[in-house]
Amino acid sequence: MKMTRRNWITRTTILGSGLGCFGYGALVEKRWLDVTRKTIPLAPDHAALDGLKIAVMADFHFDDYGDRSLIRRAVRVINEEGVDLVCLPGDFVSTDPASVIPLCEELGELRPRLGTFGMMGNHDRVHLTSAALKTLDRAGVRMLINESVEFDRFAISGIDSFCRGNPDLAGTIRSVDPRKPVILGWHEPDTFDTYADPRIALQISGHTHGGQICAPVYGPVLLPVCGKNYPYGHYRRGLNSLFVTRGIGTLTIPARFLCAPEVALLSLEA
Repeated sequence: MKMTRRNWITRTTILGSGLGCFGYGALVEKRWLDVTRKTIPLAPDHAALDGLKIAVMADFHFDDYGDRSLIRRAVRVINEEGVDLVCLPGDFVSTDPASVIPLCEELGELRPRLGTFGMMGNHDRVHLTSAALKTLDRAGVRMLINESVEFDRFAISGIDSFCRGNPDLAGTIRSVDPRKPVILGWHEPDTFDTYADPRIALQISGHTHGGQICAPVYGPVLLPVCGKNYPYGHYRRGLNSLFVTRGIGTLTIPARFLCAPEVALLSLEA
């Protein structure tokens, strides 16, 4: 095809726009922390959770272009908010378990009233070693793998990765006092479709990165397996609610576009 002046201008404009968008996504938006404040309305059966404040971060993928300053800013925001719980629903790493060491130097500064709880992501399930799990524990991140912790009015439960682990929701919830509503941490959001337990007031998930790269109007360009039905935000079904964070890190592509890193601050209200 003959390269006319019009064709050259068109191709240069498209290429320049693409490079410009990537540069913005890699140098600006990837480092831009969004603080999302969301009120989660509670069903009457879950009124015991009224007033609870939960901070959510997920999908650090810290060995893939991890940014300590971004995590440090997120931790500062959470501490200033004075939350009751911090929930970290998975994918601390992509492949390198040693990357939890610098990550935990930042996460260790979290100061929630009741504790910081983590869940296994699909990448964590394959790559987190026992030493890495101990590093998280020393930093104050209690990993819940098919396990629950009960408080006076409620319980928090963490389920193993649906994609690559051995999840046991029924067995985990069975051990909880049936009078207490449950906050559920489960990395993959599409698991919301696998149960109808009325005790589960809120499921908190990550995994999707909100798409990480989104197109105007269209939204997420690509979503992972187990994250296609609920890409981002708050969803309700009967007595159950789901909140999906768009995460704070990046995977494979060191950029975000129309999908900034997020720390979510959830306020539960009856």
